[in-house]
Amino acid sequence: MKTVLRLLVVLLLAILAFGGGYWYASRRPQLAPRPTGVTTKPSVVVYVPRFVDTRTEWEAKPVPVGEGEDPLRVALEHLLITRDTPFPQGTRLLGVNVTEGVAEVNFSRELIDNFPGGSTTEAWIVESLRKTLAQFSDVERARILVEGKPIDTIGEHIDLSQPVAVR
Repeated sequence: MKTVLRLLVVLLLAILAFGGGYWYASRRPQLAPRPTGVTTKPSVVVYVPRFVDTRTEWEAKPVPVGEGEDPLRVALEHLLITRDTPFPQGTRLLGVNVTEGVAEVNFSRELIDNFPGGSTTEAWIVESLRKTLAQFSDVERARILVEGKPIDTIGEHIDLSQPVAVR
């Protein structure tokens, strides 16, 4: 009988200790995280080709986005001016509009007029655009415009008469 009584006392003490610990922990004030002073800015990524040995590799270049700036516009504008861009010199972004998953990207006339030629260069332009747009969840396809008008091709190698998938 003494053993049972001792067991009950130990069990009761254990329950009281657990309950007391739980009560104490639930009453402690939660400490708010202290600011570190480090702020992170949102960023986007642009993709440019690099020719390595006999293959093309894609370099991802992060670009910070300022407060109030449109990330899509920032990415496309930076794609046109970044080092190693496949886009012809002088090409400007005139506008971009996303409707029902299709990004209509409007470039200046220099996209066609300054195109140096070649199927590889044309493929790099389209693939850079596709890879850069793929990071935006609301963009499923892209239509390339020049001076507000749809184009069928940049350099006669890739059919752009229909929007191209970005993923």
